[in-house]
Order: sequence, then C-alpha cells, then structure tokens
Amino acid sequence: MCAGGDGDGDNFRDEEEGLPPAKPRTGSGASGMNNRAAVILLDFQNEFAKEGGKLHDDVKDMMEETGMLEKVPGVVRAARAAGACVIHSPVIMKTGVRFVEEDFDPHAYSSMDGLFTEGTWNAQFIDEVQPEGLREHILTGRNNFSAFEGTRLLDILRSEGVSTLILCGFLSNLCIQETAAAAIQRMPGLRVVVTSDGCAAKSRKEHDTAVSATA
Repeated sequence: MCAGGDGDGDNFRDEEEGLPPAKPRTGSGASGMNNRAAVILLDFQNEFAKEGGKLHDDVKDMMEETGMLEKVPGVVRAARAAGACVIHSPVIMKTGVRFVEEDFDPHAYSSMDGLFTEGTWNAQFIDEVQPEGLREHILTGRNNFSAFEGTRLLDILRSEGVSTLILCGFLSNLCIQETAAAAIQRMPGLRVVVTSDGCAAKSRKEHDTAVSATA
C-alpha cells in the first residue's frame, strides 16, 4: 500500500527541478477524496522505452524531444518522497496472443506478433522506474487501452483517497488519453494531470492533440 501524505496533492512537484509541465482536468465534486496524489505510469516497459523494443522506433524521437526518460524518474522520486501513491500499469501479453483489433487501432498493433510477451525482456519495466516492493501498486489484468479496464485501478484510487491523478507514459493519444477520460468519468471531482513532457506518441501532432484534449 502507499504511504499517506498531507497537504496539497501535487506538493511534490516542486521538490525537484525540471519536473514536466502538466495539463490538469477536473470534474465536479470530491466525495470520498482525501487530498492525496497518485502517479500512474503506463507502459513504461522495454517494448516502448528502450532500444531493441519492437515499438521503440515509434516513440524514440518524441522521447528525445521531451526528455521524458530523464524527467519522469524525477517525478516518481518526488512522489515517493512526498508519500504519494505510485501505480504501475503494464501491458502483459501471453505468448502467441495479439492485441484485439479495434476500430481505433491507428498503428495496426493488432497485426504484430510478440508484443509485450510475458516473461520476456520486452515486457519488463524499465530500470529507471522499477516498482519499489509492497509500497506500490502493479495493475494486472488490463485488457484495453484504458488502465481501468480489467484492473483494480478504480478501487485503488478510492481506497487511497486519491484526489489528484498524474499520468505519464505511452501512447499519449491512446492509453494516456483513454485513461484520463475514464478517470474523469468514473471519479467525478478527481483532478487529472497529463504530464506533457512525461508522455510520448508516434508524432508531435498526435501528442499535442491528445494533451490538448485533456486540458
């Protein structure tokens, strides 16, 4: 479980220089929330984030442009120091299983074999943001772009009294955007923050459009 924290939900953002600029979005009402922050890391795995990952070439230019691999670990360190929740949302696929083809699959990932295969280097968390034992939540069972689908994310946010959810990861216009939209819908009053320098898409246009959509 995550340690408790007091004060402003994003107070940790000032504890390190160079933290990513953020785009907040807030619903109405705040029932059951205790002014706590959570950082959720979506798909921070070798498949996307490291040379040799099958999808790395899709995002490497944006990653270099934003410097996200240098900035996001700083956000995570500051969150841990402030007692905020840190939540990891990986994609884990069984051997031989592909993504389900959907109407919204602009990069045709459903036609690719061996993505995020369980037990392989590709599916492992990157070294820079490895989970820290029992203090942090690792979501399992995710079955769609949104980190809420098939997981306990909603229960975790409610039980931890989270009032601010900060999103980092891949892809800005898929998992990040859909998770942000689901968070607003499922938890009215939740403040959702998409870190514009903590996410990446295949192109600057896709990234900027997605970030603007969550503002």
